[in-house]
Amino acid sequence: MTDPLISYLSGFISPDRFERMTAVLARRTEYLTVVLEDLHYSQNGSAVIRHCDAFGIQNLHVIENRNKFKVKNHAVRGTLKWINLNQFNEERSNSRNAIERLKKEGYRIIATSPHSSGSTPSDFDLNSGPAALFFGNERDGLSREVLELADGHIQIPMEGFVESLNISASCAIILNQLGSRLRESDLPWQLSSERYNQILTLWLKDSIRKIDFVMREYEK
Repeated sequence: MTDPLISYLSGFISPDRFERMTAVLARRTEYLTVVLEDLHYSQNGSAVIRHCDAFGIQNLHVIENRNKFKVKNHAVRGTLKWINLNQFNEERSNSRNAIERLKKEGYRIIATSPHSSGSTPSDFDLNSGPAALFFGNERDGLSREVLELADGHIQIPMEGFVESLNISASCAIILNQLGSRLRESDLPWQLSSERYNQILTLWLKDSIRKIDFVMREYEK
């Protein structure tokens, strides 16, 4: 059954734009989520926002222990409004708080590290449940706390002399490979109908001018 509010709001945007929204949302997933721990450089965080949108990841989590997460508007190119950004920045134990919350939500904590002996994107076990992919900052990588509390590790195999990639490149490669494998599987990777409607409603509201007036008319 079509949600009445969605039916109402869809009348305020073009049919092509509404069709595009529903097509994109049908490919979105919360089975995988991304967590950035204490990034130094705003351009890397902004690039990851774009990667999440490009590869269909709906939720991005940001841990701010020492470094404040800043977004460069010209770098995200409007993609921030299409994903959910969750920030952990209220206490000194933000990393642990993020891990505890994600575990309660049913996620496995997966640390990305070039120096681990964990899985690769091609053989990572997707069948064991949803995964939160943790990426560390550009200088130090992930904190010891995350590495010790992680349920598993993932790394990108290197064939040359370099030992690691820029965090933005690493994130893009991992999301691309895991996302492709996930969508080709029989796993329940798509959004529930409830989440689909929630997010579509937010997208519609964000796309309509004078939305307060439009909503008052709907609620009469």
